[in-house]
Amino acid sequence: MTRSRFSGSAAVWILLLAYASLYPFAPLRPPGPDAVSSAFASSLRYVSAFDVTVNVLAYVPLGVLACRYFRQDGGDVGPAIAKAIAFGTAFSFSMETAQLFIPGRISSIYDTLANAAGTALGALAYAEPFHSMATKPLGEKRDAYVVPGNWGDAGLVLVGVWLIAQLNPALPFFGAGNIVGSGIDMDDLAILQSAAVAMSVWGFGLFVSVLLARERGALRVTLVLLSTALWLKFTSASFMLQPRLAEEWVSAGRVVGLVAGVLLLVPTRRFRRTARTYLALVLVLAGALFAKIVGAYSSLDELLRVFRWPYGQLANFTTLTRFLHEVWPFAAVAYLIALFLHGRREVESNP
Repeated sequence: MTRSRFSGSAAVWILLLAYASLYPFAPLRPPGPDAVSSAFASSLRYVSAFDVTVNVLAYVPLGVLACRYFRQDGGDVGPAIAKAIAFGTAFSFSMETAQLFIPGRISSIYDTLANAAGTALGALAYAEPFHSMATKPLGEKRDAYVVPGNWGDAGLVLVGVWLIAQLNPALPFFGAGNIVGSGIDMDDLAILQSAAVAMSVWGFGLFVSVLLARERGALRVTLVLLSTALWLKFTSASFMLQPRLAEEWVSAGRVVGLVAGVLLLVPTRRFRRTARTYLALVLVLAGALFAKIVGAYSSLDELLRVFRWPYGQLANFTTLTRFLHEVWPFAAVAYLIALFLHGRREVESNP
C-alpha cells in the first residue's frame, strides 16, 4: 500500500475544507490592527456548540486520510498519528490566518482547537482497539467489494462527494439549478424532467456497478445509496427549509424518473463491465444536459431566503454543495471515460 494511493483522497478533502474556510475568497483586505489579537482573545461566549461540532466533524476525515498517508505498512502507527494531528492543526491554523484577509470571515483560535480535535479523532481510528474493531474490518470490506487500487478509491471519493451535495435540500434530487426562481411552467416540461432524472439515476446505478469488484450486488448498493440520499434530503429539508418549501426538492416528475431509472438499471446491470462503463458515461452526461434544460437558477441572496437555518456559515454551505451538485456529473463522466479507456487498453494487452 503506497502513500500515493491516499494522496488523491486527502487532496480532495483538503480542497473542500479550503473552499468552506475561505469562501467568498475576495475581495481581500489587510487585517485591522486588532484582528490578530481578537482571534486569540475571543470570548467563549461567542463559541456555539453547533460550530464546535461542525468544526470537529469536518476534520475527522482529514485525520483518517492523513494518518493513512503517513503510515507505512508494517510501521508504528504512533508517529503517523502524531504527524496527522500536526498536519491537521497546521492546516487549520493556516486557514484561520487566511480568514483575517477575507471580509466577513472571523478567525478564532477555538476553531483551530476544534479542528485539531477532529483531526485527532480521525487519526485515532488507526489506534488500538478501534483499529481492530472497526477500521481494519471496514478496509477489508472495501478491498473485497470495490475494485482495487486508485480506480476504486477515486470512485468512492466521487460517491462521497455526491452524498455531501445531497445535504443541501434547496437542490433538486438528480437535477440542475435550485428549487426557487424558475419562472418555468414545469407541467409543460414534466416529461423532460422525468427523462433527465431517469437517465441520471440509471447512469448513477451503472456508475456504482463498475465500482464493484463483483457483478452481483449493484442493484442493492444503488438502492442503499439512493435511500441514503433521500433520507439526507428529507431530514435536512425538515430542519433547514422554510415550511412551505420543505418538499420542493422532489416532484411527481422526479419520482417517476427515479422509478424508471431503477427499473432500467435492473437488466443492464448484468452487461459486460466495458459496456456498463460506456453506457454509464453516456447516461450521466445526457441526464446532466437534460437537467440543464429544465433547471432553475437564482442568485445566492434569493436562494438563501428559502432557508430557516439559525446558525452561521449558511452561504459557505450553500455555495459548496451547489458547486459539488453542478460539477459532479462532469467529474463522473471524466472518471468513466478514463476508466473506459483503461479497460480497453487492458483488453487489448490481454487478448
